Amino acid sequence: MAFRAAASARRTRQAKEITGATYSITAADHGKTLMLNRPAGMTLTLPPDTVFVGFTVKMVVRATFTGTWEVTGESDGDLFFGGIFVTSVAAKTDRFGPNGSSNDTLKADSDAKGRLSGGFVNFTCMGPNEWLVDGCLAGGSTPTTPFANT
Repeated sequence: MAFRAAASARRTRQAKEITGATYSITAADHGKTLMLNRPAGMTLTLPPDTVFVGFTVKMVVRATFTGTWEVTGESDGDLFFGGIFVTSVAAKTDRFGPNGSSNDTLKADSDAKGRLSGGFVNFTCMGPNEWLVDGCLAGGSTPTTPFANT
């Protein structure tokens, strides 16, 4: 019986590899782990904030980026809240949070902003115009904030 429960638990967090330059996250991605595997860079767009409260998606940096990877809201006004850690073997770890008034993009356009393999970030819809962000990204040199405005 315990084996069945464990097998069931594994199916609740399915992995989906993303290799294209752009990807629009849909309601069908709820609960999935998106494995980001396009070193040249990619842009992921969250679903509309009307998807449903509690919609959650996890992103894992599978391959180190040489280009920019970013996550944006479906429309301006979809603000990010919460915070992430960017950790660097070369320097230190630091915590960064979106400003709560205009940051609607997570943009890792340099190693210092967490584009190295092994990092992860979660996005949870909290309601109209509100996305909770948390995670730990792997960075290089001195960490800097990956949060930006569109």
